[in-house]
Amino acid sequence: MTETLFKRKIDVETAPLQNDSIVFHPGQNRFCILNRTSSFIWQRLESPATPAMIATELSSSFAGITPADALQDVQQALSTLLSLDLVVETSM
Repeated sequence: MTETLFKRKIDVETAPLQNDSIVFHPGQNRFCILNRTSSFIWQRLESPATPAMIATELSSSFAGITPADALQDVQQALSTLLSLDLVVETSM
């Protein structure tokens, strides 16, 4: 998964919600609230990125998170976002 590129699904809508984000999947008529970390990942997925790319940015932006922990968090979040059909794998 670390070398795979991911991006947001084009039809999913997003709105800020304090430090979080709310996303709406119109095809499934479902809302999801993303916490601060998942919101950061979601914003980064505006353009295709690998988990390693996102983890590097995440560990640089949040104090106290190691690159290894960031990568684990990113992989877990991407797995959840994939299962909710909010992101897709892509190629450059």
